[in-house]
Amino acid sequence: MTVIPTFISHSIKSVLALSFFNLVACSSIEPPLDPIIGDTGQVLSATAQSADVLSYDLQLEVFPDKKRIQGIGTTEFLIISDTQQLELKLDSRFAIEKVTVNQTITNYRRVGGILTIALGQNIKTGSKVNVAVYYEGKPHVALNAPWLGGFVWSETEAGLPWIATAVQGEGCDLFWPCKDHFSDKADTMRIRLTVPKGLSAVTNGVLQNINNIGTNKQQFDWLLSVPASDYNIALNIGPYTRIQQRYESVNGVQVPIEFWALTEHAEQATTLLNNDLSQQISYFEKQLGPYPWGDQKLGFVETPHLGMEHQTINAYGKKYVRDENGYDWLLQHELAHEWFGNLMTHEKLNDAWLHEGFGFYMQPAYSLAKFGRSAYNYTMYKSYLGLINCEPVVKEGQISSEQAFNSDIYGKGGWTLHTLRWLLGDDVFWQATRELLYGTADTAKLNYPIETRYRNTQEFIDIVNRISGKDYTWMFDVYLKQAALPELKITRKDEQLGLYWSTPSNRPFPMPVPISINGELAVYPMMDGKTTLNIKASDEVVIDPDMQILRQLPIIGLCQENLAKRKKR
Repeated sequence: MTVIPTFISHSIKSVLALSFFNLVACSSIEPPLDPIIGDTGQVLSATAQSADVLSYDLQLEVFPDKKRIQGIGTTEFLIISDTQQLELKLDSRFAIEKVTVNQTITNYRRVGGILTIALGQNIKTGSKVNVAVYYEGKPHVALNAPWLGGFVWSETEAGLPWIATAVQGEGCDLFWPCKDHFSDKADTMRIRLTVPKGLSAVTNGVLQNINNIGTNKQQFDWLLSVPASDYNIALNIGPYTRIQQRYESVNGVQVPIEFWALTEHAEQATTLLNNDLSQQISYFEKQLGPYPWGDQKLGFVETPHLGMEHQTINAYGKKYVRDENGYDWLLQHELAHEWFGNLMTHEKLNDAWLHEGFGFYMQPAYSLAKFGRSAYNYTMYKSYLGLINCEPVVKEGQISSEQAFNSDIYGKGGWTLHTLRWLLGDDVFWQATRELLYGTADTAKLNYPIETRYRNTQEFIDIVNRISGKDYTWMFDVYLKQAALPELKITRKDEQLGLYWSTPSNRPFPMPVPISINGELAVYPMMDGKTTLNIKASDEVVIDPDMQILRQLPIIGLCQENLAKRKKR
């Protein structure tokens, strides 16, 4: 998910202060979302679990002047347990003309956003069934995309339609009938978008054809032939220029690059590709491995909202403005999500930090490689100042997308990786990261298609422990599963320096501590969470001079104080 490069990281629901005005302004004309529709990734019903999505086929016409859409959404299911019905989700504000099963009109029950479709008979395990939903209406308007998502109806400076969707928190059912769960990725998806002539319709995958419909419409036919989370499917419509390039991946494949920019910004977009993207993709592939979708495209599209990691067609709305990072941070962050989120997807919302913590951390990591230690430290320090520490990064039990995407999954997740990298060293850290993503650390020669995978926090811990030969469970338990940070208590009396770790719930925390004594730096073990050093009264002592350890320092407050500071901004 997009983050703002200030001293705090934002998330889907953590920008309510920014969006409150929009919410009030729209509430009188925009009916609220059904809670079932407004929260993606909910527990699957028994009916939903009875079938696996093999493919989606979406035929959609967009009417910019009326802010309406009309479409046919076809889902091919593989039955995995005998069933007499199937389930899809679709926002209840859409009118449904009919539903068919294998091209025969069928009965269905609609409760809010849930469609329960009658199959007419008991369908056996192993069978395939095609369900088509014919629908039309005005889709939910995003209150503050991408954080509060939906359709964005906008115009260019020339007054031409400029439209986008962003639905990470709410899910695909805001504009097409789908299963709406990140755990069931369709193997393929065909998307045919019909728009007025003069506009381009851009989405995921590879453009197959552009077909004329009558005299004043065009249909853009796209095919995504790799698995993708359904929230990653995005519509982008506007007066675009298609900029095409290629680069050679580390695995030797010529990967197509596409940037769909507003025509008046084509030169700026080309410069962005030549200067920033070429260096960023080289860094990612060196550290991680091949771009995951090299047989599709490495794609970006200019959007009227800030940005989102839509697989193979990342949304870019930063307006090509150079920032203090020395590179385009938005381009880099969304590109990171092609690995952390799209290739490797969290198994549950509880593990969303695997997307966002890594997505955040790849920015200072890139700054370190590109500009050096000072640039790295600057980004990490700004992030540290924005930590809230009021709730765990990894929560227990069933949670909603709003609960999952708290701001600390970015910064605190990234700081956990910062300290982990220091503990492990670069070689082991990046090896563990590659295994998390690809299932192997030997990634350079991987061929397409590259297997996608679901991961959880424990699996990453297991990878780290196996590769390092040490058990770091204690570190993840304190940093990710507790709200408060550990605090290093320090006493200095006569010629003794005493240190011990104070942790939430008194959890074990044998974190070694780097200490500089008269300019000489050494790392001191804390096997039982404490240690005592003999020093001279005149010694100059600096604890953790490079801020390698994530811990509570007086430069930030505790939970309630941090919340109060956040409200004042």
